[in-house]
Amino acid sequence: MNTTRPRDVRDWLAELPVERQEQAERLAELVHAAHPGVQEALKWRRLTFTVDGNWHHWLCAVAASKAVSLTFHKGALLDDPTGLLEGDGRYTRQVPYERAAERPEAVIALVRDAVGHQEDMLGE
Repeated sequence: MNTTRPRDVRDWLAELPVERQEQAERLAELVHAAHPGVQEALKWRRLTFTVDGNWHHWLCAVAASKAVSLTFHKGALLDDPTGLLEGDGRYTRQVPYERAAERPEAVIALVRDAVGHQEDMLGE
């Protein structure tokens, strides 16, 4: 486990069942691999990521309730040529862990695209 993480993030991860903890860690590794300036914090009971400290326009978050997934805040705006994203919300889209694990390079591409769309809004 990454010991440079904030304590609340470490505690959140430690409370997860081992399998979900490992899955959440793997998704976090992919997010960090996508952009060197990614920051993480525990927000909205999820491991949440942003750049430049802009938590209002967060990039994505790992949810780990019944299953682990990566939720993209502006997922509806992302280029998803491999079809990983699921959901029909106005903005958010999710990638279930199993699909992310099969296509890590596509997840990294989605995170990079999310950085580019961080402050974009629908209709712009």
